[in-house]
Amino acid sequence: MRKTIWALLFGLIVAAAWAQTPAAMWRFFGNPAANNPALPGVGKATIYYPCLTRLYAVDLESGTLKWQYPADAPLNTTILGQPVEGDGLVYIGTSNGNVLALDVNTGSLRWVFTADSAPTARPVLDEGVLYIGTGRGELYALNARNGEPLWREPYRADDYISGKLVKEGDTLFFGTNGGFVHAVSAAGGRRRWLFRLPAPNYDSQPVFANGSLYVTTNDVVIALNPNSGAVRWSRRFNTEFRLAPAADENYVAVITRENRLFVFDHQGRIVAGDREPIELLYEPLVAPEIHNGKLWVATRRGTLLCYALPDGKLEWVYTLRPPEGTVDQNNRRVAYLALTGKPVFTPNGFVVATAEGNLTAFGYGWVDRIAPQVVRTVPAIGEMLSGQLPLDFTARLRDDGSGINPASVQWLLNDEPLPAEYEPSLGEVTVRLRAGTAAKPLPDGRHTMTLIATDWAGNTVRYTWAIYIDNSLRRAPARPQQQQQGGPSAPGGGRGGRGGADF
Repeated sequence: MRKTIWALLFGLIVAAAWAQTPAAMWRFFGNPAANNPALPGVGKATIYYPCLTRLYAVDLESGTLKWQYPADAPLNTTILGQPVEGDGLVYIGTSNGNVLALDVNTGSLRWVFTADSAPTARPVLDEGVLYIGTGRGELYALNARNGEPLWREPYRADDYISGKLVKEGDTLFFGTNGGFVHAVSAAGGRRRWLFRLPAPNYDSQPVFANGSLYVTTNDVVIALNPNSGAVRWSRRFNTEFRLAPAADENYVAVITRENRLFVFDHQGRIVAGDREPIELLYEPLVAPEIHNGKLWVATRRGTLLCYALPDGKLEWVYTLRPPEGTVDQNNRRVAYLALTGKPVFTPNGFVVATAEGNLTAFGYGWVDRIAPQVVRTVPAIGEMLSGQLPLDFTARLRDDGSGINPASVQWLLNDEPLPAEYEPSLGEVTVRLRAGTAAKPLPDGRHTMTLIATDWAGNTVRYTWAIYIDNSLRRAPARPQQQQQGGPSAPGGGRGGRGGADF
C-alpha cells in the first residue's frame, strides 16, 4: 500500500514537471519568409500564419492546413502586422494599403478597405471595431462587419506608427518613429494627449500594465499616467535601451544594449539586476514579453529563452534547428534557424516562426518522452590518437522536443568528469585539455568516453564509446573548428536517430 502511494506521488510530481515544460507539438511549413514583417495571429481554433505573400490558416491542435489565401497565385503585396480574428472573420493588412477581411472557415474574401498608406502597426479588434495604424501616421476605426470607417476622418499622427496599438478602456495608445506617444479617444478619434520622449528612441512601443504606460528612450525608462500623459517616474541609466520594456501586474523588465536585464516594481524601484548583474544568454531579436509571470526572449541565434521573475534565473532554453546536414551556399553547417519575431502565446502554449517558413507550436501539456541525441563525436568510435596535450574533444547534441538543459551536460573520460562547455545555439559540447592545468596526458591503451545530457522533460541520454591512445603516434594538429552559422536554410524538419552518433 505504501509503495502504491509513493508511486502515485511520484507520478503526480513527474506529471506536474511535464505540465510546466514547453515541448514542440507540431511544425508547419509555409513558404520562406526572410525578414517577415508580420507575426502569427491566434484565433479560437486556428493559427493564422502570414508568410510575406500568403496567409496560411493552420489548425491550432494538429498543425494541419485548413486553407490558404490566396488559394492559387500568391499576393502581389506583402502581409504586415498580425492577423486578428473575430466574429467569423480574420483581418490582415498589406503593404499596398489594403485591409482584408477573410472568412475564418474558408478563407474567402468578404471585404476590402483601402487606407491612405500601409497598415504597419499590429491592429486591435474590440467590441466590433477594428483599429488600424499606418506607416504615414493615420489611425482608423473600422466597422469589423463591413469595413466601413466609423470616424469622419482618420486621426493623423503624421509619422510612422510602429509596434502594436494598445487599447485600455476608451483610449488608444501608440508610439511613432519620431519619438512621440499618442493617446487617442477610441470613440471619436480625437487626441487626448501627446507625450514627447526626452531623447531619441529605438523602439517606441508603449506597454500598459498595472495602471501605467511604460516606454524606453535612449537611456531612460519612463512610467506615464495613461489619463494625462504625465510622468509618474523615470530612471536614467549610463547605457542605452534599444528595445521596448515588458510588463505585467507585478514587474517591469528592460534589457540594455549590453544584454543586461533589470527588473522594476511598479513604483520604479529596481528589484533585480542591479547589485547582481543578470546577463542574457544571447542578444534579443525583438522586445521581450512577460507571460504567466515569466520573461520570454526571442534571440538572434535561433534560441528562445525563458527567465523567472524577478530573480532572472534561466528556466528554459530551446534552439530551433534545421535537419542535420543542412548547409548554406558556402557549404557551412547551418546550426540554427533564424527567428522572425517573438513567441505568440496560445491558450496552452505558444508558436514561433522562422525565416524558412517554419511555424513551430509548443504546448505545456504535450509529453516529451524522447531522449536527446548524440549526433556526432570527435574523436569518433574506435579512433586511435596520441594522448599528448593539448587535446580537443567535441560533440554535437540535439533535442527537438523540449530542448537540452545546459546544466545537465557532462563529458566523462573513464568515468571521471572533464571540463566540458555546452553552447546551446550550436548544440556543441567542447572539452579542451591544456598543459599547465590539472589535465594530464593520456596513457596508452583503451579509454572510454561518456556523454550525458538531459532534456527539460527529464529524458536522459548516456552515450558511451571507446577510443585508443598510442603515444608513439605524432600528436595531431589542433582541429580547426567547423565553420557554421545560423540563418536561412532549406525548409525541413524532423528528428534523426535516437541516442546514437552519426559519422
